[in-house]
Amino acid sequence: MRSLALVSGGIESAVLLHKLVASGRTPIALFFDYAQRGAAHERSAALAACASARIAPPVCLDLRSVGEAFRASNRLHVPLPHRNLVLLSLSLGWATTHGCDELALGLTSEDFAKDSEFAAAGAVRYTTGTAEFCDHFRRMAAHVAPGVELTLPMAHQRKHEVIREAQQLGVELSRTYSCMRACASGRHCGTCLQCEARRAAFAAAGVSEPERFYER
Repeated sequence: MRSLALVSGGIESAVLLHKLVASGRTPIALFFDYAQRGAAHERSAALAACASARIAPPVCLDLRSVGEAFRASNRLHVPLPHRNLVLLSLSLGWATTHGCDELALGLTSEDFAKDSEFAAAGAVRYTTGTAEFCDHFRRMAAHVAPGVELTLPMAHQRKHEVIREAQQLGVELSRTYSCMRACASGRHCGTCLQCEARRAAFAAAGVSEPERFYER
């Protein structure tokens, strides 16, 4: 059977693809463009992650009109409220119609604790990014699509641990994308919450990033 991996172009989704391949699976990567600020950079990074893992390019689903319809402010990195609920529901449907028995996400233990940080930054509160939500969605999925299992292979890892594992798996982390600001240069801004978290994780992992990777 097949695994469907939801990818964003970030570190965790790139490592997720490599982990699935290392386990003997050939995952299908699924990328959503929902008018998020960094969509073009994220999609490019997702393509690079698939190439690095030696799998087919990601299936890209265009939800830009949906994201724009819900956008409340141009300040929002994520314009779609309850994003994970929407994207996971669509992913579950895609997995069902394409014969996948696994829907894999690259969430880490730190992702489950970000609600207050993103809310403080003016973003939509990520109530669909909690461990409780994932548990509820897993039970719902088992009811409506019993042939598809929701898996979180990195749920007990911290970001710096994922980075260390990436080194072992040969993941090209310099080609991943994490920034919330989507600088025109294509580089990471270095000051948004995601860039700060990325920098801290690389430091904790004892791994260096390329020079001039960040704008600041």
